[in-house]
Amino acid sequence: MQSPTHTLMALAALSKRDGGRRNWAVFWGSVIPDAFIYIGWLWLTFIKGEPQSRIWNEIYFDAPMQLAASLFNSIPLFIMLALLGWVKRAKTWGKLIFFFALAGLIHIAFDLPVHNDDAYAYFRPFTDWRFISPLSYWDVNHHAGLISLIETAIALISIFILWRRFAQTWAHILLLALTIFYVAITLSRLFLIPDIPS
Repeated sequence: MQSPTHTLMALAALSKRDGGRRNWAVFWGSVIPDAFIYIGWLWLTFIKGEPQSRIWNEIYFDAPMQLAASLFNSIPLFIMLALLGWVKRAKTWGKLIFFFALAGLIHIAFDLPVHNDDAYAYFRPFTDWRFISPLSYWDVNHHAGLISLIETAIALISIFILWRRFAQTWAHILLLALTIFYVAITLSRLFLIPDIPS
């Protein structure tokens, strides 16, 4: 799924009005599983000068990048963090770790079923096993058109929840921009990149 969708879902599920630090913990927990992609892309593009085709067709699938992907998306690691946070929930830092970890687990739970040949080893460091889904959020050969519609529906429901929860003007402007983004992406996929059955 697209990174903003993970954040919208996690915030819709776990944030609260005037949540302050808790909401930030949810935000960062929803972002961290994809952080390696952005950090790696910035490094490879602007420091190393690698062409985009090599980044996404070769380097992305090399062992170091896949190890980073798996650790940033490790279900066991996020569960351990959630348990630590739950045990220490009487302390502020414990609550923050708990919500951070829950947001990461939400991200992973919705990513796992929509990665085909680019699936991560979600159960590292215990195993390198990967679930190869018949679905993909980006590959039209694995029903990306259908997944895009479902993702847009999830994103719009999350936006609706957050719109009602947060009354600040800046929040509404951001949510409106995201609504336009999802509608535009979905329309382009429907009319420009139709789904091709695998």
